[in-house]
Amino acid sequence: MASSPTENVPKTEKSLNVVVRKSNADLTRNKNSQLGEIAIEASEIVSRLEQAADGVPISDNVLNQSTVFLGLEKKHSDEIIQTVHGLITIDDEGELLTFPSLDNVTKLVMVCHSLAAYCGGLERPILQKLSTRFTTDTTRWISQIFGFLDCSAFYHEEHLEGLVRVTRMMLHYKYPRYLEDGALAFNSSLPTIYSSVASPLGIIQHLCRQLGLPLACIRPVPVNTHFGSQYTMDLSAFQKMLADDVATGRTPILVIADAGTPITGHVDNITRIKELCKVHSAWLHIRGHSLAALALPNHQRNGHIPPVADSFTLTLGSWLGIPGLPIITLYRLWDTANTTNRNKQVGASRESTLPLLAGLNTDHQGRRILTLPLWAALQTLGKEGVHSRIRENFLASERLWAALDVFRHVRVLSPKPGGESGTYTVSELISKPANIPMLFESTACCVVFQFTPELNEGEFLSKVPPYYDKLNSWLGQILQLDAPQVPIDICELENVGVVLRFCPFENVTGQQPTPEETQAFVQCLEQQLVILRATIHHRETFVKLVEGSPVLKLVDLPEWAGMGGVRYCPEGWEELLTDQAKEELNHLNMALVDSLRSTDSAFSLGEDIEGLMCVRFGMLTPQSDVEELLNLVVRVGQSVEENSRVLDSMGEIVKKGIETATLDLQKENEERLWQEGIIRHVPIVGTFVNWWAPKTKETGIRGRSLNLTQGVVESTENIYKYHMQMQAGQIPTPGGKTPPTPQVQTPIAGSHSRSSSHASGSSHVSTAKTETEKTLKENNVDKIKMDLTQTERGKERPEP
Repeated sequence: MASSPTENVPKTEKSLNVVVRKSNADLTRNKNSQLGEIAIEASEIVSRLEQAADGVPISDNVLNQSTVFLGLEKKHSDEIIQTVHGLITIDDEGELLTFPSLDNVTKLVMVCHSLAAYCGGLERPILQKLSTRFTTDTTRWISQIFGFLDCSAFYHEEHLEGLVRVTRMMLHYKYPRYLEDGALAFNSSLPTIYSSVASPLGIIQHLCRQLGLPLACIRPVPVNTHFGSQYTMDLSAFQKMLADDVATGRTPILVIADAGTPITGHVDNITRIKELCKVHSAWLHIRGHSLAALALPNHQRNGHIPPVADSFTLTLGSWLGIPGLPIITLYRLWDTANTTNRNKQVGASRESTLPLLAGLNTDHQGRRILTLPLWAALQTLGKEGVHSRIRENFLASERLWAALDVFRHVRVLSPKPGGESGTYTVSELISKPANIPMLFESTACCVVFQFTPELNEGEFLSKVPPYYDKLNSWLGQILQLDAPQVPIDICELENVGVVLRFCPFENVTGQQPTPEETQAFVQCLEQQLVILRATIHHRETFVKLVEGSPVLKLVDLPEWAGMGGVRYCPEGWEELLTDQAKEELNHLNMALVDSLRSTDSAFSLGEDIEGLMCVRFGMLTPQSDVEELLNLVVRVGQSVEENSRVLDSMGEIVKKGIETATLDLQKENEERLWQEGIIRHVPIVGTFVNWWAPKTKETGIRGRSLNLTQGVVESTENIYKYHMQMQAGQIPTPGGKTPPTPQVQTPIAGSHSRSSSHASGSSHVSTAKTETEKTLKENNVDKIKMDLTQTERGKERPEP
């Protein structure tokens, strides 16, 4: 019989092989268990953070998170996770934050981030194998989905990192000595980068900072002014700039075009720009949300379709509504078949190394695998899932655009889906063959609109008046509160003003509004438009009535979108607004607002640029009566003014009463000392004298009370002797006794006097009453002017 292969192996080697196999199996099981534990723990942590969105009550320990200082005591992992949980779910004011619910794909991506961190600790050969597998698969899938064959991909986290490295690659391509000489290689010709003036300036500045290029390398391309969209490149001006730059010795290296401008979503003429770039051997890079339309055609592409550009940036995480995915920069591979022109500069062998020199290749030796979360997400969604989410984004924009186009006072600034002719819809693009220009023209990545004044026939409006900017800001805030099912942002365009923007490609939830939710949003918008039109209609009457009022002053409130502000200012105060008068005027208007808010919530307290308070009028409905509202302000203001004068007069009476009582008591004390003799107040002798000749009970200093009704300071012997608190002149009850007149009655406004007779007391009562009534009823403007003049001449100013 033939022996088995293992029979000739010594027993020692057999045992060793068995041990090695068992060790490898145990190691595999240990690694699998570790990966499973990491995935389970990461999933549990995500679920705990998601409980806040599901309304699950949070423990008090999470709510009462204090500032954490790193100490020497070690903490348990649960305590650390609990601290992170509190920091994420609670804002600075202690309020719970709301988070969108996570779908299964997003949860898987978050778990894959933990697994990617774990893979960073593996041995380098294993890590390199994993990174190569994940990156190769992902690049192949992305190129097929977006129809960009024969390309390579660079994955990064910073949004502009791919553009920086593409520019560096072109610098190496145009300047063969750039690696050795750096900026000295630009002495012969200056590299030139072209970008539309509609693009953010920060992109160009970031490029120059990262590459050490002067701002002179940037050539801003103007936008269309007469024909075409005012947000896209003027191709005639761009063509002339290219010719002039080449003639003056400049070297065009890069053109940045927009397939969906950052705010309005317009698309440059990509086909024509690409032709100009090919003539001048410049690299075309495209950015924007409209690039997602390349994934829409569901039919099989016939033959080889030239790429839309040399490179473009894909923000796939934002488009799919999955946070944590890397940004992708796709760039074409260098064509080695047609290198006639390039051989004159750098040679064919050098071109294949350009991405490596620029850092555009994926570093498989690194310790972090960026493509693992994206690799898992693409497999979970599949091609149909990616296609479905992008299609829903474009359909959401199409529905909202069509709903807004019917309003007369709403101007839609984003491009019309289907183009000006409306030839194609998003649904038709999926089933019918369409070229790339048709894809970009027939889709809209966002909807941008604003409330505008009514225009006459043939009238054109570029930028809305400043007041309409405030109205649009108010409209956006109301829609965010009352109709959050359609998320909108409040933006500002330099040549247009404040606009409202809905962009489904920036919706972090990944769930787009349904047709019913869009209809509810439009109904809310329609209600607010009625209020806006009514407010503008009433504003003219409002300004006219305020200007004709003697006590109301119109106040300019730069940040207020309502009817406006008015200040209640009594006649004569406007000429003498000293610091004290301003403070009193502020108190008057604050009290006025408090009284008005109990009547109508449309009133609120405002403040102008000078720090003076005023009454703010909010938005009005068509049924509101502006004249009646202003009359209400005047009536309530007069009432508050009268009440404040009475309080001021009463305060002055109390102050003078205290001064009068103090003088009375001081003088009475001096008289008592004179009558009793000074010897009674000597410490030792006074005791013997008081024992020998005791003082009568009637002697002593009488207290004082302030009679506000009669305006006099009275002695208090009736209160303590007769236990009476009836005022003089009060009608006694039948069988009751008339209270005696106090022995001391001193008028507040008169000179200090002391009377022990009833006759003189009666005269003082009459005088005090007359003077008090005069003080309480004094409302003439001359008195106010006199007080303000005294303040201006030398009274001490109060604290602000």
